[in-house]
Amino acid sequence: MILSVTLLLPIPALGQEQCEGSGAVFGFFNGVRTTVSQANEARRKLEDLYGPTTPAGEPITYELFYNDTQGFTDFVETFEQRLQEQNGLLAGRFELFFSATQGEGGWWNALTSAIPSLAALLGSFFDAYTTAAVKGLISGVGEPGMASVSARHKEQIDRWAGLNRKMLFLAHSQGNLFVNQARTHAVGRTGNEHVRVVHVAPASPTLSGRHTLADKDSVINALRLTGTVAAITDLIPGYVHRPAGLNGSRDLIGHGLLEIYLNPALSTAGRIRDDVVAALHELDAAPRKPMPPYPDLISNPWLGGFRPMERLGPSVASHRVDKVVYETTVPQVFVKTTSGWFKEPVQYPQKYSETWRILGPGMGGYQTCEWDDHPYPESPGTLHQKECTYERMFMGAVLLAGSSQPDELGLFRDAPVGTVVSLTTLNFSSHNISFAFRPVISFYSGIDGLWNQYERHHWREPYQWIGLGPVLNTPEILAWDAAHEAYRREENRRYESHAVKRDEYEEKRRRCMSPSA
Repeated sequence: MILSVTLLLPIPALGQEQCEGSGAVFGFFNGVRTTVSQANEARRKLEDLYGPTTPAGEPITYELFYNDTQGFTDFVETFEQRLQEQNGLLAGRFELFFSATQGEGGWWNALTSAIPSLAALLGSFFDAYTTAAVKGLISGVGEPGMASVSARHKEQIDRWAGLNRKMLFLAHSQGNLFVNQARTHAVGRTGNEHVRVVHVAPASPTLSGRHTLADKDSVINALRLTGTVAAITDLIPGYVHRPAGLNGSRDLIGHGLLEIYLNPALSTAGRIRDDVVAALHELDAAPRKPMPPYPDLISNPWLGGFRPMERLGPSVASHRVDKVVYETTVPQVFVKTTSGWFKEPVQYPQKYSETWRILGPGMGGYQTCEWDDHPYPESPGTLHQKECTYERMFMGAVLLAGSSQPDELGLFRDAPVGTVVSLTTLNFSSHNISFAFRPVISFYSGIDGLWNQYERHHWREPYQWIGLGPVLNTPEILAWDAAHEAYRREENRRYESHAVKRDEYEEKRRRCMSPSA
């Protein structure tokens, strides 16, 4: 599921804005498994906790830097399947697991009393839930979906940098993976002294500021097993002794922002407050810089590659060779080498037969030959000779054997070097037989008998090319066109938006540089 987030925030009118700028932006980067409404609830709680102004009295604007929920699809499907196994009574009630993990245990306790096996079910899936959370946390920020989130964050930063605002970022859980990139971009726009970061339950070992991490945070502790994480700063009580957090809920896994880290009854909340206040003091002390030129727009790269080439089906014509089939009583042996397939020389016996069949519109011919020892007419001894029967054949078909490889070898494309394949029927879909530029095609039927006895009938048929074959990959091409058009429209929207903001910013900058400003 792709969530589109539109953040509508009032931007002060140009005449109301002081040239040196004023105020700060408090950006909240949400964690894993957080909906937009939940993230906005956390943003409002932060505003209630830290107030509308900095210690120096400058206004604070609170803004959500949202990242989409990732990493729980497989877990949800598995838990739902296990619920269905409880005699069908709890099918579709996946929310019961989260109720139990967040301390809303009244319903769950009643259910486990009636269905004792549910208690074991909760315990068995606790580890799976933590694993799913870790999977979401370590999703690569460089992946296409994550790159679009980072691009959205940069646009938000550019808007506030254009108003010369100082920036404080507070990131929770997976949000820490994004906040480091955001800080780098913000520092490039406003300078290091105008940007501060506070990390909460950081999923990234890279820190750009003060951090808080509880000892019983099961998600980060599980992540610790896969690599390095930040040091523990606070000890919190076990689940049974934890009071409810700011949202009235408890968190079994010890990772929730409102349930654990901003819980006023736990030491984590005090540490975070101290870090936030210290960061605001530092921002207050930082001098404002003259307004720099508005930055150029950084285009998002197109990741869809080149437009697919049209794959055409067979051309429409009066005559066309679609396939040549070779059948023989003597196995044809191919050996896989480092440079491709090698056809071993054939040791033909005294008696064998082979047949060529030509398939396609206007074709349908064949040639069958048999080799054997035949006695001389009216004399002793034998001679190795062949007898062939032709039906609607044309010259050139049998020359294919030395210039193409049979289709069957495609089944062994990934076979190791040294693989041996023995075939008695060989199909050739790729060949060098073409009737282009031929006004007529010569055919013949008949026999080549023993002792040079020939009986052949030759004739010609006019060749007519009607047109190209159909495009076989139309859906693929249409999908690429649609994706590229959507990309182009979005880039145009970004460019137009950037141009408007740039013009407004440069007009303000010009007025601020004027002696009368």
